[in-house]
Amino acid sequence: MKNKAKNHPFDEEQEKATLLVVEDDSDMLRLIYLELMENYQVIMATNGREGLERALETIPDLIVTDLMMPLMDGIELCKQLKTNTRTSHVPVIMLTAKTSVENQIEGLETGADDYVTKPFNMRLLEIRIRNLLESRRLIRARMGRESLPDWERALPESVMERDFMEQARRVIEERMGDSAFNPDGLADELNMSVSNLHRKLKALSNITPMKMINEIRLARAAKLLMGSSLNITQVGYEVGFEGSTQFGRVFKTRYGVTPSRYRADPPANK
Repeated sequence: MKNKAKNHPFDEEQEKATLLVVEDDSDMLRLIYLELMENYQVIMATNGREGLERALETIPDLIVTDLMMPLMDGIELCKQLKTNTRTSHVPVIMLTAKTSVENQIEGLETGADDYVTKPFNMRLLEIRIRNLLESRRLIRARMGRESLPDWERALPESVMERDFMEQARRVIEERMGDSAFNPDGLADELNMSVSNLHRKLKALSNITPMKMINEIRLARAAKLLMGSSLNITQVGYEVGFEGSTQFGRVFKTRYGVTPSRYRADPPANK
């Protein structure tokens, strides 16, 4: 048996990507499941309504859905997914027996990321899945190496995703001085569970909620150090750290120097 795992796009992260497959044909659903289960964690749903429920529960890494289904078809499912903050970032591959250009355009206009016509070769579907996951992984990897402003500029060209990140930033800035503010509070403000917020941020920018909070706090601290007369302890309290020791440790981890050294010799003067 060939070893497909070598091509798995999540090998680097030592975890399997979670796929949601939505298909009302039980034979087709089982076939796709058996082909993908070796390399992915596969969740199944037999109609669009069930698929939407499973998607909102699990926030998968990618969704494969049929177009023609009972209760809710693939077009409506995709529309619901792409207009919901929790799932708008999840790539969707649409499967359909309809081959007309009009049908394909309709699917893509709802936000589907790729389109595969039936009957299809499973190898083709696997390649489409792997390519979409790999492109998302590369975006996350790039942004994970960037400073905060740079990874914000590198976000996908999606108004909804940018609005989400801007909303998260505003919430953090509004609660800047609250040392008790944490990922639980951020999730509450964004009307999400902590686990869904974590998956959303990791998918978009490869950062955790706590890292985002600290990055925004530290960016503000750096500005205060260079442009205010507050002492080091006051700057730390201003941005939500409980004491100068904690503030100094986290600041040095981020910028490589202590707050006092940063103030004396800021990056612009080096």
